[in-house]
Amino acid sequence: HSDQFEMFNRHLSAIPEILRIQTDEGVQFSLLVMLHAHIVSALEHFLATTFIYHVTNSDSLTRKLIETDPEFGIRKFTLNEIYAQHNDIKSTVAEYLKNIIFHEMRKVKPMFFDVLSFDFGDISWLFKAVRIRHDCVHRAGYNKEGEAIHVSADSINELVRNCHKLAKAVDDHVQQLEDN
Repeated sequence: HSDQFEMFNRHLSAIPEILRIQTDEGVQFSLLVMLHAHIVSALEHFLATTFIYHVTNSDSLTRKLIETDPEFGIRKFTLNEIYAQHNDIKSTVAEYLKNIIFHEMRKVKPMFFDVLSFDFGDISWLFKAVRIRHDCVHRAGYNKEGEAIHVSADSINELVRNCHKLAKAVDDHVQQLEDN
């Protein structure tokens, strides 16, 4: 497996032990809120580092990104800038990718498909998890109406399973790309 996948697994490895910690209900809620945010953030980091690594280390994938991403389609430069732009293309692409928020799956899903030929399939569970993560991070586990979000040990375990399954599928796919 890739270094990115190994790091992702390290992020998730402590979660089962953390879930065994016995606390009162209020502390448990805060702990679950933090774990939910951590899991989604770990997946976001995995997706970002995997995509950036493979695209910036492959001329053909860099070209695919430039040809398919709308951001590059609108960039303009003069003829006398062509060689400077060409020489710095990897840096330009890396800088652009570092500024993408990799939990914005409406952008990331087509990028993975167009550039890496990876189809996420039905990830409605991930869209929901990202929405919940937003409430975890920005409202300490409460929605806009002031209601506590639903998080439980079961929902955390399910999120870990789903994220691990997705990350493994992505990692297997990009490893196969490398082998070809």
